[in-house]
Amino acid sequence: MRELVRAFEEATIPPSQFHHCAHIAVALTYLSEGPLDDATARMRETLRRFTQHHGVNVYHETVTRFWMKLLDHLATTHYRDMPLWRRVNLIVERWAVTDPVAAHYSRDVIKSRAARESWIDPDRLPLPF
Repeated sequence: MRELVRAFEEATIPPSQFHHCAHIAVALTYLSEGPLDDATARMRETLRRFTQHHGVNVYHETVTRFWMKLLDHLATTHYRDMPLWRRVNLIVERWAVTDPVAAHYSRDVIKSRAARESWIDPDRLPLPF
């Protein structure tokens, strides 16, 4: 896990190899090392550096915060009393293939420039956490 986090933070892993599962693993690592607000700020800053380094403009504030909130909720409720590696494996197994964002946001809202640049509350289903 440490190697993945380091590769992400140093932008030595290519974007083509930094898939959704890797995002989840890094986010859960950050959440295990600090509170939600700090982990979210760290993820935001690192994602922005990573995307800038690789010349890709894919950062999305609403999606980033949504996933950080969801992962924090899962890590502190359902997967609390287990080692980080086990937590990552179980959450990736369950959540990496689903699209919980679509349950909470319409396509128009999530595709909007406003949602890319700042947090937008869900327009479909409020967050239960």
